[in-house]
Amino acid sequence: MDRLHGLLMFLNVVETRSFSATARAMGVTTSAVSATIIRLEQKLSVRLLNRTTRSVSPTPEGLDFYERCKRIVADLEQAELAVSRSGKTPSGSLRFAVPSALGRMWVIPRLARFTAAYPAISVEVVLDDFISGLASENIDAAIQVGDIPSSSLTVRKLASVDYVLVASPRYIEAKGMPLSAADLAHHQCITYRRPRNGQIRKWQLNDAPAKTNIPETAYMTFNSGDGLIAASTSGLGIVQVGRYYAQPLLDSGLLIEIMPQTRTHAYDIAVVFRQTKRMPPRLRVFVNFLVDIFAPPPWDDGKTGTGRRSRA
Repeated sequence: MDRLHGLLMFLNVVETRSFSATARAMGVTTSAVSATIIRLEQKLSVRLLNRTTRSVSPTPEGLDFYERCKRIVADLEQAELAVSRSGKTPSGSLRFAVPSALGRMWVIPRLARFTAAYPAISVEVVLDDFISGLASENIDAAIQVGDIPSSSLTVRKLASVDYVLVASPRYIEAKGMPLSAADLAHHQCITYRRPRNGQIRKWQLNDAPAKTNIPETAYMTFNSGDGLIAASTSGLGIVQVGRYYAQPLLDSGLLIEIMPQTRTHAYDIAVVFRQTKRMPPRLRVFVNFLVDIFAPPPWDDGKTGTGRRSRA
């Protein structure tokens, strides 16, 4: 059991990138976490973590060990579910929060698989882009995008999302196809105002020169991803959105990806929940269900994702 405790502690450190957050989550001191990791490294005769005064990150060997340990823990969780009386038929109510577009497009259409497997679990879905806290809103688990503040919550990464530039075929036929970041100065670029802080999100392009202000001026601005997509499909201009917003429309040909070489990492998607010594079976199986439907991400199905090409 001591060995398993050490593995769980190591997994938590890698996921939170913090000794202190792990200590709070596991009810021990920071020095106890540090000592456990040191003993584990000595036993394996390899350095698992790079440590600085500001951050903790896994070494290549540590990352490999992390992935293997995650599989071991997942198998152990499945074994526990298979033999424990309470785990045979998970039941009860579960309240789950997810950003509106992500839930509508990619999670809700797959919930039938979960309810078919676990009919005794009643699921309440909260579509909300701004969840302030699980406890305050009586949420059992929540999908969050972007940076997740350090807390005692357990975080399991589900997927990575790229930014893509898209426009409608009608717009490209009228205005032409931009081929470089410099060409965007001559196009109708639609920007996004962050609802949390009111700031305009500048576009991130993989091949753009450093400190390039793109777009230089905004033709139109929206405060939601759905608004950006609606504007783009209407032929109003070019938008930059997370790929999961645009992928169905790229596949159908209603949108065209512009300059695919500019794709860049946008943010990560993760599920957060409270980790307890006796995690409710209904929560455990639901988190595993989310991990399953995002492995690989449902919008990454092997298609090119570039949509129909314009002749412009």
